Amino acid sequence: MGQTITSFPNIIEKPFCGIFEEFINLQSKANQENSEKFILFFYKECQKEKEIFENQTNTVHFSKLEIKHMLKIQAQIELLIKHNQLEKIEALIFLDYLTKFCKFLTKKDIAKIYYKKPQKNVESQNTSIINSPILLEFENFMKVKNYALATSHGYVTSVKCFLDYSNYNSQIQNSNIFWSTCVNQFEDYLNKKVLLEKIEANTAYAYLKAIRLFIQFLFEKRYISFQYQIPKRMIQKGKRSNEYVNIQDALLVMDKIFEVSNDILRDISIFLLLLETGCRPIELVNLNIDDIYIHEKLIVLKSIKSHQRTLSLSESTINIIKDYLQIRKNYLPKETQALYLSPSGTRMSSEYITNLFRKYNFLTFKEIRFTPKSFRHTFITNAINNNNNIDQVKTIVGHKHLISTHYYYYRDINKIKSLFIGKKLFNGGGNDHDN
Repeated sequence: MGQTITSFPNIIEKPFCGIFEEFINLQSKANQENSEKFILFFYKECQKEKEIFENQTNTVHFSKLEIKHMLKIQAQIELLIKHNQLEKIEALIFLDYLTKFCKFLTKKDIAKIYYKKPQKNVESQNTSIINSPILLEFENFMKVKNYALATSHGYVTSVKCFLDYSNYNSQIQNSNIFWSTCVNQFEDYLNKKVLLEKIEANTAYAYLKAIRLFIQFLFEKRYISFQYQIPKRMIQKGKRSNEYVNIQDALLVMDKIFEVSNDILRDISIFLLLLETGCRPIELVNLNIDDIYIHEKLIVLKSIKSHQRTLSLSESTINIIKDYLQIRKNYLPKETQALYLSPSGTRMSSEYITNLFRKYNFLTFKEIRFTPKSFRHTFITNAINNNNNIDQVKTIVGHKHLISTHYYYYRDINKIKSLFIGKKLFNGGGNDHDN
């Protein structure tokens, strides 16, 4: 453990020593000793793996490294702690560097390893995007009003977008004119986005509901002396929507996940399942480990609305889920069967998934362009417009009535006309109002 980087050439083949040295040189001078200790530990653990280590040349084949190898190294660290051969603080440092080294190899395109170290202090974790005192005040205001955590996060995200748009600064916090002008301008901005089909009318309405509560907060704190009413023209009363996600926007958000997430495998697999199956968020929430059949590439989706259905998955999506299952234990599961876990180790909620979409949308676009439901709508629209059998699409997405599936023909006027030529829209019932 006490060896330094100067001893590397004696034990590691020179070209591969360069990769280790490059990683160490990226660390601050204060951290170089710890990073050197970690690299020596990492190298010695790699020597135990015949598939990635070549004894004749003392070479680590980095391209062959996988999640399973990181978990073996993690297990060795945990074993050393158990036998008092490694201090807990040093163990935590090693796990931090294991995470950093995996990100380093991934960024260098040497190996794709999306490792997640064991969760710690999960109850105190804050995934909020708050970065100003007034947003913190607003969040506390919602806590006092007993707003659900996911709702609170969503409103904070929307209000932050509003503040960024308005070029807010604390010196104009008490100005009636400023806030009134900004609200009116933001209304116009949202209205133009709706007309240009950049966002749905329901999304604009969701923004304005957050703004209405924020103005109420300012009013009750006596920062301003007026309250805000959403214009009737922008109120959406449960109107059915069919949101469509541009593929470029979806890819940009997934790129952002790979860039910033500490839960890459979990979050990417959620996005891919929604894109690939058109399932509802609640169906992801209901998933248990035994609902995934890795070898058969199958998933069993369950909900009260659609009962149960089994769908095929692509090999790439299955592989992401397979890797996630390997690191799932690092979320310290409190529910042994739930597939997707929140930071507290409990079954993920629909609100949590919605908040993930809000978070990554905002980080990517500085606004909310789509929701989990948007992916479902996009899947159905694409499936129909690609001339898939309408009854098969109905079964795949779990619609109770065929009319719900036909609704997505709206993007093609010729297909709308074809509905009325020898086609029965209803199968013995009414519209199930499924979005």
